[in-house]
Amino acid sequence: MTDSEVTNSDEQYTDRPAINAEESQVSDLTRWLAGRATVRDFDPDAEIPDNEIRKMVDAGRKAPTSGTVQMYSFVWVREQSMRERIHELCDRGSKQVEEASHFLLVCIDLRRVRLLLEHRDREFQSSPTMGVLEGAIDASLAAMATMTAAESQGYGICPIGNILNGLPEVAAAVDLPLGVLPIYGLCIGVPANEQAKENAPRLPLDAVLHEGEYQDPLPELLETCHDTMDQMYGNSVYGDADREWHGTLDRYWGPNGFMNRREETLLAALRQQGFFTHRGIEEPADGDKDTGDT
Repeated sequence: MTDSEVTNSDEQYTDRPAINAEESQVSDLTRWLAGRATVRDFDPDAEIPDNEIRKMVDAGRKAPTSGTVQMYSFVWVREQSMRERIHELCDRGSKQVEEASHFLLVCIDLRRVRLLLEHRDREFQSSPTMGVLEGAIDASLAAMATMTAAESQGYGICPIGNILNGLPEVAAAVDLPLGVLPIYGLCIGVPANEQAKENAPRLPLDAVLHEGEYQDPLPELLETCHDTMDQMYGNSVYGDADREWHGTLDRYWGPNGFMNRREETLLAALRQQGFFTHRGIEEPADGDKDTGDT
């Protein structure tokens, strides 16, 4: 690179405080993010004004999005009876759905994309795998920005993945149309203990940051991962000190784990919500296909 190219490159970034050794107008969130935690116990009597929730979601809208398409929607569940119903469909165990001040469903939304195209007399075609992947990315980026906005105001958050246990039923309960798929819930409320008390260790940086190329972790690093995550048990929301993290991994990704059991539930929800439109909206499960026999 020539001297002139270096100069021109530097000039492109005159608005970056870190480069110019200036004070940023935005607080450095690095230290705060390193110590944040999910709230498991909400004050069920605490109230958050509706306009505060709108401000949080409005801030979340500025999250990055693939191709400017914004393939997500938040469904704000207002009725307490519906929140109780969703909790039942989660197989219980997620009391935050009922106790947090507000509960939203984070959804992949391809329906709005279709309507926007049709509004300009253009054709829409759904690709289920890319729709789920791109939509989940967009939705999660917007949801994370919304969560950060909530926490910056002193509120607590708790994502609810257990809606996957009854995904088709949850979608039907809130009357979601074809092309819209809930992927998790989002609780926003006031922590019962004034702040999050969750003991939330994370895998070591060396296990998740690969420089230059991906490398499998060595046995020593794998053991460090287990030792680090085992620290969350004991005096925490996760249970007594006799538990070990490999048991959690097995419950999720073992042969009979949650994720494997949820596979057919997800496929059923995708069919129900019309994500296989180009192969037939009512495409049945493989085992239910009409063979023509009587």
